[in-house]
Amino acid sequence: MFKQNLSTINNTLYTYDYMCEDWIGSGYNPMMKNRNTSTNCCDWNGVTCDHSAGDVIGLDLSCGMVQGTIHPNSTLFHLPRLQRLNLAYNNFTDSQLPPDIVRLSNSLTHLNITNCGFIGQVPIYISHLHKLVSLDLSFNEINLQPHVFINLLQNLTAMKELSLTFVNISIVLPSNLNISSSSLNFLNLGSTGLHGNLPPNFFSLQSLENLDLSGKSLTRHIPSDISLPKLVELDLSLNENLLIQPCFSVFF
Repeated sequence: MFKQNLSTINNTLYTYDYMCEDWIGSGYNPMMKNRNTSTNCCDWNGVTCDHSAGDVIGLDLSCGMVQGTIHPNSTLFHLPRLQRLNLAYNNFTDSQLPPDIVRLSNSLTHLNITNCGFIGQVPIYISHLHKLVSLDLSFNEINLQPHVFINLLQNLTAMKELSLTFVNISIVLPSNLNISSSSLNFLNLGSTGLHGNLPPNFFSLQSLENLDLSGKSLTRHIPSDISLPKLVELDLSLNENLLIQPCFSVFF
């Protein structure tokens, strides 16, 4: 069982207090301590169910002071109607994102594993989650192989928010890189090790509001004929060789 491999972080000073306070208004929510003793999982904290069908459709353990290991055979990946999975700001140190995540390909729309201590390679099956609207893998010691990264951008047509901050990608951006989602409004690729020239289509995403390409790696100028009508924030900081058109606002 998923919960049998988890416990509560036994620290008086919770590592993510300040982050969680900004996010949910309090330092933490000790999920395992406050777990409802009901045998009906739909009554548990952080669990959302479709009561008409009795299916679990949401699991939110964010800032839950949870620690443990997520095993490849975890029952977490046996929830056929799971739409939202949020494990952010917990301690799953030495866990990997198992290939079994593909079992959720027909349902999962939101996946957040921000700052959870995940390691290893992101499985290629992440790009098979074709219903994903929001994906956040940030601040984990994980690697995203080039073909997996490219598949993410080219295959996930429903994507609106993609955050890969500090995920190790370390590739030269291909000049023909296409981003399939016309609804993408948030793209964070900061400190991923990407380098090379910016593909022209980065600057023609009509729905894009926030673009972060910071991190000492990009080598070309921002074109003057960009078409980003909804852009609110652009971060190109720590790219010392990048030429910025004077008419363009950049947040450093």
